[in-house]
Amino acid sequence: MEWSSEVIMEFLDLYEGEPVIWNQHHKDRNQVYDAWKRIQNKISIECSLKELKKKKENLMATYRKLAMKVKNSSRSGAGTCEVYKPEWFAYDKMASFLNTVYTPRETKTTEVMVISY
Repeated sequence: MEWSSEVIMEFLDLYEGEPVIWNQHHKDRNQVYDAWKRIQNKISIECSLKELKKKKENLMATYRKLAMKVKNSSRSGAGTCEVYKPEWFAYDKMASFLNTVYTPRETKTTEVMVISY
């Protein structure tokens, strides 16, 4: 199935309207299912719940990666012109409601720090 930019933005509008899904304080399974069903019934394309959830995960993967870049570029001492500004068409829309509930985690490293005396 082809997701155009317009359909993705429509999906994000519907998704934003269902905070029971993305707000981490609410996780009543029945309410979350009902919210996904409302999105499925309102969206202009025909797709399964599985496809909707997969699209959400794909969008979130891109959003998380870009949010981390923004966070890393805005460390103390960085000028406003040095802060990374994502050009991805859906970033601002997602950030408008997800920034309040999603905080990028520090990247974990597998490097071992060697201290010599």
